[in-house]
Amino acid sequence: MAGESSKEDVRREPVCHVVCAGPGQQTRIDVQAEDFVIAADGGFRTCKEAGIVPDLLIGDFDSLAQGEYPADACPCVRLPVAKDDTDTVAALKEGLRRGFTRFELHAALGGDVGHELANLQALLFLRAHGAHGTLRGQGQRVVTVAPQDGEVTFPAVPGMRVSVFAFGGDAHGVCEWGLKWELEDADLAQSFPLGVSNEALGTRIQLRVGAGLLLVVLG
Repeated sequence: MAGESSKEDVRREPVCHVVCAGPGQQTRIDVQAEDFVIAADGGFRTCKEAGIVPDLLIGDFDSLAQGEYPADACPCVRLPVAKDDTDTVAALKEGLRRGFTRFELHAALGGDVGHELANLQALLFLRAHGAHGTLRGQGQRVVTVAPQDGEVTFPAVPGMRVSVFAFGGDAHGVCEWGLKWELEDADLAQSFPLGVSNEALGTRIQLRVGAGLLLVVLG
């Protein structure tokens, strides 16, 4: 899993940053020269607050007030209000079309529960298309861990809250190390939240799953 693995990366993988319109307290968005930034509708406002000019704005403009988006601010794809894709999913599809496989979704947690659940499902959408993503917001981040990722290492601070859930079905062969309550080749049922509110013991935690998919909440 790029950016999280215990193996040192020789070269940073380009990131497609999708900026959503979730609650404030947006932290700094680390954008490198090889990255691409897409504002999903009201995420244009989030970009402005973070001092970032997006490369593209996508949306039906239902969450941007009239005049908030200057015509010459950046290229824009205007979507119809009546559509199947959320603005965020439309942004992800654009990123996939451009060849990105690593996505960071900012201001994607908190606020409307329906939108937050849609963003969680978007992580499954990315996995189904050979990519992976991270949701960020409200001081937390959410990622998925799959069998093909192998043993995944996350940086931590002692006492950091970590929740691990089966996602999209039951998970088997789950290993969790570096946590107050560790697991070794355990089963996690999607219907029971056994892995909620664990606690990091040191400066890193390690996770692995043999079958199924894990949803990991950090912070």
